Amino acid sequence: MYLSRVRKLEGVPGDAVLDASRSPATSQLIIDIASAAAGERDLDQILHETLDRLQAAVPLTGGSIALVQGDELVIRAAVGPFADEALGQRVRRGPGLSWRVVETLEPCLLPDMRASEAIVRGPKASQAMRSWLAVPIVRRGVGIGLVEIDSTVPDAFSQADVELLETIVRVLSGPVELADHYAAEQRANQLRDAFIGVISHELRTPITTIYGLSKMLRQRGADLDPEVMVSTIEDVEAEADRLQRLVEDLLVLSRAERGAVDIDGEPLGMTRILRRVVEAERARLPGRIVELEASEALPLVIGEETYVEQVVRNLLTNAAKYSNPAAPIRVVVEAADDELVTRVLDEGIGIADGDTDRVFELFYRSTSATRMAGGAGIGLFVCRQLVEAMGGRIWAAPRSPVGTEVGFALPAHHEDGTDS
Repeated sequence: MYLSRVRKLEGVPGDAVLDASRSPATSQLIIDIASAAAGERDLDQILHETLDRLQAAVPLTGGSIALVQGDELVIRAAVGPFADEALGQRVRRGPGLSWRVVETLEPCLLPDMRASEAIVRGPKASQAMRSWLAVPIVRRGVGIGLVEIDSTVPDAFSQADVELLETIVRVLSGPVELADHYAAEQRANQLRDAFIGVISHELRTPITTIYGLSKMLRQRGADLDPEVMVSTIEDVEAEADRLQRLVEDLLVLSRAERGAVDIDGEPLGMTRILRRVVEAERARLPGRIVELEASEALPLVIGEETYVEQVVRNLLTNAAKYSNPAAPIRVVVEAADDELVTRVLDEGIGIADGDTDRVFELFYRSTSATRMAGGAGIGLFVCRQLVEAMGGRIWAAPRSPVGTEVGFALPAHHEDGTDS
């Protein structure tokens, strides 16, 4: 159920203006939010400060602020008992209530969610949430996000709350846009630094090795022992492969610097792709056990084949780099709800609980990873960019007793032509 114009809704209390008892507190709230936003450049901090102050003025149980990123709404700040399952959620563009609020630029108030057709994400929220109010954040006539508040009590919000949120988002839209531009500029600077670092160090190493070994083959090839010759050629091939993978990652970084990794998704058979990548990795890593567990009856996914291959290659490279050569690596793919889940499982050095999100940051490498092997810290960042651009999600988790799981899920493609 979508409420297209809140002011005409039945069942909404008739206090069309903010009552006198709330006006001083409301005015101070708006001043506090405007002051905090104007003095803060960090976008997430602005959003969290807004929600924290809003809790003192509105009878809400929880709330969140989501911003548009490409074709997704990403929850950047959340408060209340459902905050842990809400924060970081990504909602693909579609017919849902949140996207309707953003696209129509109209607020939406649900006095009783159980009497509506609204779908609530998150197991705790879906059981407890009763009232819901959302107002779009608009900048220059375009919806850039929304503020939503909720309550476990029916009919918790009034017309006065609608008008208060409308006032707050008008105050908030300018600082949010400026902070977003500042974050984008910082991100672009960071990515430019990545190019400089990779070109000056990571690319130089394989190029130097290839050049040196090729020169040796040209000058002394006729005199080399056959085993030395074969070993030298294998080294050249390995460094050329490493160089190719670095260039592929740099291409993704260049697209990320421009603000988006554009992908034309199409139905793909994951089992076929995974089998091809696993066989190639076995050839590249002789002696390494790489197992694939997949059913032929899996549904198709929506994605781009080249990028799916790049993600899997990067994950297998990491698994091999940070585990003992004798330890097996397993690739497991299975259907789950409306997704196809692929997990790469190793028995290596593992990952600390505090690093499960940080490993996908550009340049981040844990102390244990740095001690065990070299690297630029861009592979998992690239994987996240590609997976999210295909409408999926990616994660990392420690395994028991040892090792790491890095997995990603892509939306399933149904036979009726609809995508999840």
